[in-house]
Amino acid sequence: MGGEFRHASVSTFTQDPGTFSFPSVQAFQQGWGNAFNITLGDRSSDLLINSTGLFVQDSITMSSRVKLDLGLRYDYIGSPTEPNNKLVLFDASTVSLVQLGHGIDQAHQNGSDFQPRLGLVWNPTADGKLAVRAAYAVMVNQTNTGYIGGAASNPPLATPLNVSASGTAASNINLATAYNQAQASGLAPNTTNPDFLPGRMQTWNVNVEREIGSTGLMIGYFGSHGDRQRAPINFNQFTTPGGTVRPYPKLSATSPINPGVTLGNITEQTSLGWSDYKGLWVTVNRRMSKGLQISGSYTLSKSTDTNSYDNTLSAQDSTNLGGSVGPSDFDVRHRVAVNASYDFPWAGNRWKEGWQVVVVEQAQTGNPLNIVTNIATITGSTTVRPDLIGALPAITPTPVLDPVTGAVTSYTWFVGGANTVCDPRKTAPANQQCTSSSVFALPYDANGVAHFGNLGRNPIYGPGFGNTDLSLIKNVTLTGSARMQLRLEVFNLFNQANLGQPGGTAAPLSTSFGVISNTRFPTGDSGSARQMQFAAKFLF
Repeated sequence: MGGEFRHASVSTFTQDPGTFSFPSVQAFQQGWGNAFNITLGDRSSDLLINSTGLFVQDSITMSSRVKLDLGLRYDYIGSPTEPNNKLVLFDASTVSLVQLGHGIDQAHQNGSDFQPRLGLVWNPTADGKLAVRAAYAVMVNQTNTGYIGGAASNPPLATPLNVSASGTAASNINLATAYNQAQASGLAPNTTNPDFLPGRMQTWNVNVEREIGSTGLMIGYFGSHGDRQRAPINFNQFTTPGGTVRPYPKLSATSPINPGVTLGNITEQTSLGWSDYKGLWVTVNRRMSKGLQISGSYTLSKSTDTNSYDNTLSAQDSTNLGGSVGPSDFDVRHRVAVNASYDFPWAGNRWKEGWQVVVVEQAQTGNPLNIVTNIATITGSTTVRPDLIGALPAITPTPVLDPVTGAVTSYTWFVGGANTVCDPRKTAPANQQCTSSSVFALPYDANGVAHFGNLGRNPIYGPGFGNTDLSLIKNVTLTGSARMQLRLEVFNLFNQANLGQPGGTAAPLSTSFGVISNTRFPTGDSGSARQMQFAAKFLF
């Protein structure tokens, strides 16, 4: 048995210059943005969180072939505090902004969880070369302080503002007028749900491991279900799609902070999200034999969730998180990894012996792409997805060549025509009307009434990834136990092009939708362009 006490202290300070978003390269060149966010004032805070953990565990040998591992853990995770009460939260019951220590005693409820763990090891044979393992555990994650940090950005400490274009030329945001437009759109506070709890995960697995000569083989099923996952929502989205009425149009007259001020979006951190994972894992390991050592793995898996990144608002409808369940942003259906090394058997002198070659190969299928519109007037956020009115486009990567040099400038990821994305409200021009060749439609009917798009989250998968690294190593014995190692390393040996994600903003006449204009990693990172390096290392 045992326990621990953790005291987390995070000091932050931020000056915000503002952030512009542009729907396309053309819009950027013309200086017209579709979103602007800024927080006025100095955002500094000292966040403190205390937590306590206690656990007890035991191993029980049931027989010479069966062993049980039992455990139970308890975690208490306190609500964060700030020495100077520099946290301001939105209280929906009174439609007020309330400062910690001035009407509320804590930001949200404390976490208190018991977490059982169970493990089983069974050796069906007497030779010890076959093992069956199974396990189940409940685990609680102490969320980082980012989920509460936004509360230090509210009035009177600071003033968060944001504005989004509605998809019309008149609503586009220009640098010269962005501040005035953001002020007119209303105060955009950040808050945390009073019922927020730390994320919880249930995990389980069953696997069989077999030793065959000098090779070990493992086949296993691994799964998990997460709940109470951090999920930001727009707590003040329009009550009807495309409307102008919000649940909280302005702060109440009795609000101790900024009474009667108009409210825009309210970003609330909740613990309403959930996730699921299931995967088949196969691993093979061959111990060193005749100078050769190999390990490899293959994974067939699927991960789904309501949202994949803690601090990113991705829900189309913040009142229906279930409508955003789909493949996780990081979902990879197939992945293979192989690592092999070989010691050459050359001998005779210090220059002939000590040579080694190492190869590392990775290959995987792509990650999902979420397709959204750039329309903010439907909910107040640009997370609304389009309608799917045809079959999903065929994935046919096609290079786009520079007409002068012939160099590849970008790739189109899927087939599309001039009106791949159409607008049901349009009767002209022809290349914006919905036809039999249209695939996606903006979420409006012919009368201009808005609705939530029927396209699911993350429906298309982007490019896969492949990389081969090679190392040639020479170990040179010097004197005594001292030796020198010379290494020639080549990363991305075959200079394989690993493409980034295609543009995911569906808009009529868009020149960036479905277009890949960058690689998966910046030049210089592992998996980018081929890189070679030589290194010398002395060991003594």
